Amino acid sequence: MKTRQKVAVIVWTVDPEGNNRYLLRHNKPFDGYDDEWTVTFGGIDDGEKREDAAVREIYEEYGIKSVEEVKDLNYSIKFVSKTKGPAEAHFIAIKVKDLDVKIMLNEESIGYDWMKLEDVKKVMKYLDEKKAFDLLDE
Repeated sequence: MKTRQKVAVIVWTVDPEGNNRYLLRHNKPFDGYDDEWTVTFGGIDDGEKREDAAVREIYEEYGIKSVEEVKDLNYSIKFVSKTKGPAEAHFIAIKVKDLDVKIMLNEESIGYDWMKLEDVKKVMKYLDEKKAFDLLDE
């Protein structure tokens, strides 16, 4: 079975006090997964660059249209979806202007929050996903 290629997108900004804040979404339970706090994941279309897929995904899942910076973190994880088989997710960081960026969640989410790193690491479920946040400062 072919490994599907995906992006995992860390959306971030700097708050008025100078702290990095990361946008996490609270997913609805789906495809055999429980509800959880996570970054946004999405498929990479044939011929699409990872960075372009990441920008498209944050538009589809958050309604975010304007970005300031897109950075490939050169970090990926492999996993097996409960319903769709093997996948590899490539982490991309996208910086937006500020916390006031308009968010319009799609039907896959039940909430979102701009979190500091210590809170991200408390609420995210998977260690390999948490590790990607440490790469932002490199």
